[in-house]
Amino acid sequence: MKLEIGKILKAQGINGEVKLGVSVDDAALLKGITRAYIDGREYEVKKVRAGGEFAFLLLDGVATRNDAEELRNKTVYADKQQIALKKDRYFVDDLVGCDLVCGDENIGSVVDLLQYGAADVFVCKAADGKEFGFPFLKDVVVDVNVEAKKIYVEAKRFGEVVVYED
Repeated sequence: MKLEIGKILKAQGINGEVKLGVSVDDAALLKGITRAYIDGREYEVKKVRAGGEFAFLLLDGVATRNDAEELRNKTVYADKQQIALKKDRYFVDDLVGCDLVCGDENIGSVVDLLQYGAADVFVCKAADGKEFGFPFLKDVVVDVNVEAKKIYVEAKRFGEVVVYED
């Protein structure tokens, strides 16, 4: 499965390297990628330099500054399995669609994850169609099982932080 990793911002230097504004938490996650996909075309990744919000990619077949400029503003994808996440880190698309379980009760499903500085916020939809949100905090979320598509929350703490739509 392909995952969006960022957007090419500009050419970097004269040898075809591109500067990528990353759409992952940490550009360092991209250091292991060997293939990138742009407009449906596959590129071998010859080199990755990463740090903070940016990564610099050297792609096979992109040899000059002009080649790199042609890729400006293009979205870049990589194979998801090439990106090694740390323990207790998840891809947003793995969390969206998960059932939310409180005790023995399914209380809704995740429809989005909003990323803020202090904490990510789950946006969920209950069976009655009403939306609610809560922060992705360790004392609220007690377990995430991506394979089973289930997220388990601690009832008392969840009740303290959940916000329901009007």
